[in-house]
Amino acid sequence: MREKILDVQDFKVSFYQDQGKLQVVRGIDLFLRKGEMIGIVGESGSGKSVTVSSLIKLQDESISSIDQGSVLFEGENLVNLSEKKLASIRGKRIAYIFQNPSQALNPYKRIGKQLESVLKAHRQPYSYPLICEALKEVGIDSPDTVYNMYPFQLSGGQNQRIMIALCILSKPDILIADEPTSSIDASLRKRILDLLIKVNKKYQMSIILITHDFDVAKYLCERIHIMYGGLIVEEGILKEVFHKPLHPYTNELIKCARSLDLGDENIYSLEGSPIIPNEFRDECPFYLRCDKRMEKCLTKIPPIYTIESRKVRCMLYEGTVSHG
Repeated sequence: MREKILDVQDFKVSFYQDQGKLQVVRGIDLFLRKGEMIGIVGESGSGKSVTVSSLIKLQDESISSIDQGSVLFEGENLVNLSEKKLASIRGKRIAYIFQNPSQALNPYKRIGKQLESVLKAHRQPYSYPLICEALKEVGIDSPDTVYNMYPFQLSGGQNQRIMIALCILSKPDILIADEPTSSIDASLRKRILDLLIKVNKKYQMSIILITHDFDVAKYLCERIHIMYGGLIVEEGILKEVFHKPLHPYTNELIKCARSLDLGDENIYSLEGSPIIPNEFRDECPFYLRCDKRMEKCLTKIPPIYTIESRKVRCMLYEGTVSHG
């Protein structure tokens, strides 16, 4: 069994509002093993990006706060670290591929200089051949030409590969990929996903994938976490979850994915809209969209129940399995 490199317990995050604090992440537990690829899947607004970006305090502290919980990275709690200490980990030990590479890259700085600055910031050796090699590794044709170009001169797919090159230059232990294929053409998506697999295998780099696309998660991940309403509602080995989903929300997501895969004339869609943080209550967040809802689902946030190697947050399993 591979050792855990990251262990998150009871992690909660709030945003500041005029009326006070609004909790958007309501108690997340997850772990990541060395060399493992895991996925966090859910609709937009479920809390995926806020959760993972907050693990390394990328959220602006003037608008958000970590309310409680621990984020153990190789035994050290990131929540308690000073900004100086955390800055030495970001990028070098834990890297983040942002959802929109065109916004994440500096439009006024040449590509080569941006990659060079990453190595400088972490006091690592840098050189023109080293950076060109990194560009070549992520599939950039003519890296010597791209070195002197600006982001606006490149396509979305090229900029996404530049972002991956930025992240892997320091050979981080953990790579967080936030919707890495959402802003690029469908024909390039497989190349980006294959690149992440290559990086994972070559460097034994642990990867957390954030996505709303079940097919992307199926292609990359060993384990999966389904997120809804600021909570993880199901987790387990991806193949097992996809074969036999336990939570009604997971089942609906899979039905949508299968409908797209089969090219159904009438594509299946999940009725209703995702719950927003202002609507969070101490009850099942999926209640209004669930075809298996019961009155007791409104009495509390369902606890996590354990079924063999699987975990599910649903009152359907009350009394039949152990708490996680």
